[in-house]
Amino acid sequence: MSNKLILFTADFPFGSGETFLESEIGFLAESFDEVLIISSNSKDKQTRVIPTNCSTERLDISTSKFEKIRSLFNVFQPLFWQERSIIKKSYKRNLTKGILSTMLISISRARKVKNYCQQLFSNNKTHATLYYYSYWSDDVAIGLAMFREMNPGITAISRMHGWDVYFEASSLNYLPFRHFISKNLSTIFAISDKGKAYAASNWKITNTEKIKIARLGVPEQKQYPIHSEKFILVSCSNVIPLKRVELIVNALAEIKGTNISWIHFGDGPQLETIKALAKELLPDHVKAEFMGRVTNQKIIHWYAENNPSLFINVSTTEGVPVSIMEAMSFGIPVIATNVGGNSEIVNYENGYLLKADIKPMELAETIKSFIDLSSTLKEIKQVASFETWKMMYNADDNFSQFVKTIQDL
Repeated sequence: MSNKLILFTADFPFGSGETFLESEIGFLAESFDEVLIISSNSKDKQTRVIPTNCSTERLDISTSKFEKIRSLFNVFQPLFWQERSIIKKSYKRNLTKGILSTMLISISRARKVKNYCQQLFSNNKTHATLYYYSYWSDDVAIGLAMFREMNPGITAISRMHGWDVYFEASSLNYLPFRHFISKNLSTIFAISDKGKAYAASNWKITNTEKIKIARLGVPEQKQYPIHSEKFILVSCSNVIPLKRVELIVNALAEIKGTNISWIHFGDGPQLETIKALAKELLPDHVKAEFMGRVTNQKIIHWYAENNPSLFINVSTTEGVPVSIMEAMSFGIPVIATNVGGNSEIVNYENGYLLKADIKPMELAETIKSFIDLSSTLKEIKQVASFETWKMMYNADDNFSQFVKTIQDL
């Protein structure tokens, strides 16, 4: 009997999101006879090449104005009242307007996923073994949980990364139906130890055995030597408030007398503001270049060609950034803030792990301290960075084990 994976994504292979799936999809395609990718992206063109045994469909789970009004009827659903009780008794929270709206709309969005899965299940004429996989613990995962509640014999899983784990990442300090998905999905895979521990504690769930660790990973790259005569600082992120790219600008403005090239990959609503800030604050010996959003392959090629000296990530929240894994696959030391799962990948052997509320001057001093290291000490950090990738974030090891775990459920 053949096996088929139904993979739900937010974007991939359309648009520019979820670049980290570009590594994983190859392992999934090798291990399943067929992979059907269901993307919630209903407008962008396909931008990534996928293996030949993969196909795509789109499922728009957004809610129209009319559907949002109609979602008010979800107050008659038992699931609504179960969650209402959890919010009150477990989370010790009041039911605010924002939380109420989130609950009602999530049920409507999730129901679209459930109905879609039920149709796929009914149309399975070849009787292939079907596996359902949501890349995020979001409304799609809630929909899979609804579907599996009706069909308990199926395998339905989700990953959880960062914003879909930590309540604090939400403006409401709330994520909907965590108890429901942990009860009804086969397994939830956290990408970090910290994510698993947070969910077990803060979601107030009892069935913590449902949460397993499945780290992400990136392919191996060649180690490149650090060229001490040219210091290149690189960052890679969306330019949005939680990534705090302005903190990098303010820190670099404090460094005196050292030639620095800072390269940033990524775009976002704050990009023009950051460019203007860099033009205003950075002295002549600090050159900033904003590369915008480019493909993952181009970033990897740029690393190989330019041998960056140091990678930096100063986010307020993270899962475990794939951008850091990619830097470490080249043996690039890393500066990162101690948020999310960053402490599992960055330490003082392979870089610098800094407090979450780091100030510009303190960040400047850390960058300068790395610049002032001897070539030998820089090389020690470089080797440690590569070894961290090799031991914990090797795509071959991590994705192969992940697929085996799914198929053994």
